[in-house]
Parts: sequence; C-alpha cells; structure tokens
Amino acid sequence: MPPTFEQLEKPLHPLSPRNLYYCFLSVLLRTLGRLSDGIDAGFAHGFDSGMIMNYIYNDRAGGRFFVGRYLDRIFLDQVTCRAFRAIKRIQVDMMARYLRERNGRPAFIVDLASGKADYLYELFRSQDLEFKALLCDVSQAALDESRKTAEEMNLGDRVRFRRGDALDAANLEEIGPGADLVVEAGLYGIIHSDDLVREHLRDLGRIIRPDAILFNVQTRNPQIETIARVLENQDGQRCLWHLRPAERIVGWAEEAGVANPEIVMDPYNMYAVVMMRKTQGNGVRGSGNRTDPEREA
Repeated sequence: MPPTFEQLEKPLHPLSPRNLYYCFLSVLLRTLGRLSDGIDAGFAHGFDSGMIMNYIYNDRAGGRFFVGRYLDRIFLDQVTCRAFRAIKRIQVDMMARYLRERNGRPAFIVDLASGKADYLYELFRSQDLEFKALLCDVSQAALDESRKTAEEMNLGDRVRFRRGDALDAANLEEIGPGADLVVEAGLYGIIHSDDLVREHLRDLGRIIRPDAILFNVQTRNPQIETIARVLENQDGQRCLWHLRPAERIVGWAEEAGVANPEIVMDPYNMYAVVMMRKTQGNGVRGSGNRTDPEREA
C-alpha cells in the first residue's frame, strides 16, 4: 500500500533504510542529475511548476554531455511524466470538443493556474476554433514564457495575461464573471487542505460563474513517495502531492453549480480529467459519465 498523505507529511526516522535510500537519491539528483535539463529545471522552478510541466510536454531530452541527455531521457520516461503527457492530450481533446459544440459562437476561456499553457496554443493553431483566453498564474516567469509564444504566433488580443493566485477570492473578484470555460489543470494536487479546495470551488461558482469547468485529479501515483521525499516544489519545500478520489472533487464542484461530469482516465490510471457543465438551478447533481475585465501582468 502506498503511504497516505498524512504519512508523507511526517519525516522518516533518520537511520531507517528508506530514509537513507531517499537521502542517497536526493544527493544523486542534486549533483549528477542536474546535468539533465529537465531535472535541473525542476530544482530551479519546482517540480510542481508550469515550467517543468511544459518541459515534460515537449518530451525532448536535453542536457550537458551524453550522460545529461541520457539521464534526461530516463526522467522523461518516468510513468508520472508519461501520465502528464497523456492528460495534456485528453484535456486538449475535451476543450476542442467543447469549443466545436458551440457551433461557431466565440468562447472566453480562463485558466486560473496556466503555467506556460502549451496546451492552449495547440488549440489556437486550429483554424476552426473561435475563442479568446485569459491566462493567470502566480509565476511571472511562466507568464513571460507564455507571452513570448503568443507574440510569436501573432495572437494579438486573443490571449491576455494576469498574475494572481487562483485561491484568492479577491483575485477572482477582479477577473469577474463572463468566462465560458474555466480550466484548473494540476491545481488541486498541490493544495493540501480539502476545505481550501472546496471553498475555492464555491468561490468559483459564486464569482466567476462559468458555463463549464475542466480540471484534473491525481487519484494514484506509484512514485508519490519518491516525489515527496526527494523533489522540491516551487517554494523550495518538499514536493507533496495530495491524491484524492475524483468523486470527491466532483461532489464539491457540483455544490458550486456544475454537474454531469465527464471523467476520462489516463492510460496509466493515475489522473482523472473531468469536464463539468453549469446546472440550471440549485441542487442539481449529475449522474456522470466515466471512461478509461482583464489586467495585463
């Protein structure tokens, strides 16, 4: 059985075999491992950051010397990285289908934890999809990278940027209502408090009031302890991810006014990608379908 989140929060006994193993692995990754471009980016920006997600999505091994590129390929081939790439594809397909279902009516997409938003630029390349987007993130570096891509694609006013915390209700108030689709990919796993996630979804339904929400939930991960004991997050702390049943987040989202969840699992059965639509009134709960004014930053 993998350790629970509560167990992962606690340090191991200093002389335990498991602790000695993870200490050795940590030293290895922080020295030799940093010849790998991906591992180096992870320690520089955080292994839960949008910057490292975009690197994993690109799936091109790089590094210093042959050993760096070799280690980078090992890193990119880890099951967690493969799952990230799989859910990106699922999310792009879900969003494209949502946009096409609007039959040419333009859409406004708000991503509240966008990172570089590589997936979104893939949608912009589709000539038949009419939408504008507001990309929000706490990382200015990720937004700057995203802005470069937007400029290279000559997107003009089709995409705007805003630095802000998705969990800050005041930030949501400044964004205001009007989004057709809100995207929160990868956000809930780095929020450790259930109450905080639930309250955020309520704020989302009360303030933004989107037509639809797209999010993912990490339900299991065989590498969860290695990640927690060895890697760092954006704040330089241990990279703790909170696994939750998809049904728990779906229930909280239903309380916020969306229903009829479409749930697609990645091929490794680690992540659930969920699309939910706005209900017509209070207290409506969907039965579900499960398958394997903007300010520039």
